[in-house]
Amino acid sequence: MGAKAVTGMAVNSGELVVRRSRGKSKDKNWRRAKDAPTAVIRLELDLTDRRLRHRVLAMFTAEFHLRRALQKMARSRVEAYCRAHRLRERVGLNKTQARFGLSRKAFEQASSEFVDRSRWLRRHLTKALAMHLADEVWETVDRHLFSDASGRRHGRPRTGGWFDSTRIPGRARSHTKDRVWESFRLVGTLNGHRAAFPARHPARALQQPQCMPAPPEPSVGGWWEHAGQLAVVFTGCGSDLILPVRLPESPDAQARLEHFLSKPQLWHKIDLARVQDRHAPGGWRVYAHLMVLGGGWISPEHAAARAAAPRDRVGGVDGNVSNLSVFSMPADPDTPAGLAGDQFRLTAQQRTAANQAAVNARRRQRALDRSRRNTNAGQYQPSKRQQSRADRRAAAGLPPKIIDTPGGARVADKAGRPKRAYWRDQLSGGYRTTRAQHAAASRSGSQAKHYRAADTARQIVAAHGPNLVVEHTNIRAWARLWGRGIELFSPGMLIAALKAECGTAGGRLLRAGTRQTALSQQCRCGLRQKKPLSQRTHSCPLCGLVGDRDLVSAAMATCVRLTDPDNPVTASIDEHVQAALAARLNVPGQREALTRSTAPTPAGSRSHAAVTAAARCRKATSGLCRAKEPTTRGPAVEPNAALWRQGHVAEPTASNPITGGWAGL
Repeated sequence: MGAKAVTGMAVNSGELVVRRSRGKSKDKNWRRAKDAPTAVIRLELDLTDRRLRHRVLAMFTAEFHLRRALQKMARSRVEAYCRAHRLRERVGLNKTQARFGLSRKAFEQASSEFVDRSRWLRRHLTKALAMHLADEVWETVDRHLFSDASGRRHGRPRTGGWFDSTRIPGRARSHTKDRVWESFRLVGTLNGHRAAFPARHPARALQQPQCMPAPPEPSVGGWWEHAGQLAVVFTGCGSDLILPVRLPESPDAQARLEHFLSKPQLWHKIDLARVQDRHAPGGWRVYAHLMVLGGGWISPEHAAARAAAPRDRVGGVDGNVSNLSVFSMPADPDTPAGLAGDQFRLTAQQRTAANQAAVNARRRQRALDRSRRNTNAGQYQPSKRQQSRADRRAAAGLPPKIIDTPGGARVADKAGRPKRAYWRDQLSGGYRTTRAQHAAASRSGSQAKHYRAADTARQIVAAHGPNLVVEHTNIRAWARLWGRGIELFSPGMLIAALKAECGTAGGRLLRAGTRQTALSQQCRCGLRQKKPLSQRTHSCPLCGLVGDRDLVSAAMATCVRLTDPDNPVTASIDEHVQAALAARLNVPGQREALTRSTAPTPAGSRSHAAVTAAARCRKATSGLCRAKEPTTRGPAVEPNAALWRQGHVAEPTASNPITGGWAGL
């Protein structure tokens, strides 16, 4: 590959030893195509063995300290660079950045020096991992110093905490030379893993023990000749670190495993990630994120639905704080009918479950605050009520009463800074358990939320086609206006999932500028008039059209055409398509698409087991459930994942095939 270059000399045992390093590569480096598809599968690692678990957690500790040192170095260098405005004017930007070490190569060199100077870091991390970690820290500096294609720059690099450092990035394997992995590598085969743990029950594809054994290294050929049990191997820090892989045992998951693990030549890189879980040994569950050079797995049902999605229809989407409206019609203007509209909103059961989830989250937060105050009572001041009681007792000559839980503010200096940092507080075992429960509930709710949004996007595309138009709105402005309601409803998450689904199905989700189109103010006859937010029914005084405001806005989105699909400002309403829409609405029975009520029917009574399962899957929100809800757009709260999965939400009907399936908004 590359030539050897002499970089220095050293004397060892009286002999002259020449240190050599790899020079510049003569061959062209392999690079992944920019638009090449990639996918990631999460493989659980078994850390039941105490020694193995301690070594992996020590590796995460070393990664945290090295990342924190690099982040502090990056912030100090960036601040020094920003202050040196005279130097930038005198010698230029490039020379100033080189003087302050603001380059990828300088960060990699600094990371390598950190590992060399620290002996204990070298016992847990290799230089390949350290340099790759430096590349990630440099990306935060690069996004701050240089703007992207849109001219936007990110803020200054931050110094993260312990709970922010949850991933050890691995080096990608070499695709030009065989048997070259620089950090973590996956050994074994899927068939060998199944042969090592055959199923002894007809309902399982394989059966793995509770404590997974580490596979032995082959005596001939090393790990490159291992074709049995799957494991993640890390070499370079003393003895090999062998992490057994635990695969899903369900027969339904085997097709997905075949897609990712049956072709080892497509394996690209592996990252280690840890997730806090109080049920796991040591309180952390570790996963291996395997990236493959190829697309993700699609179930046959979803593939068939995407293939059957109508390509000859155009649709419009209108999303707000409380519902999502979708309207579509045939793309051919000569087709007399074929209008379809759907609207998705929350059910009463989902509102109740979200309110209860908010109550549970607030209770956990209060329990955490009480535990911290009890354990570190000297770092908090008494509340006004406690101080008044102490003053009354002192005035009456009574002895002072010990305050176990002070309810006042944190002890701080004149500038308002706490005299002792929070990370120095002593934490009880109950505090750590409650914190882990709170994190697990939040993570579970977030994952369920993303899954429901993706599933709903698939249903929308299957019914209305992949060619949709939505207004280019500012979700941040909605968040400032509606507060917690928009956070629970998350229309931005659904729009993002809908955009991805449209692209996968062969279409595209276009964005139209609001000032150029004003869809909520338009009518089929061309009349444009402003409507307050409290007016939820569209009633045109010119043509007499009456319908739901959001559905009418989604219908007008089907008439939008863009000169430049990538620029929302070029959007305008096509008069010919608008006339075709007006003609279709005059066909008997077609106006029902604008006035149809799609609210799901109330669910029946739930059993105690269903209520218990629902409580486990509720999203842990950080705010009070008594927050004021928007009165003009209706309540917007987070639904319950268990109600939807267990069938307690109304199922789709023939007249409205996808309304009952919505449980993600």
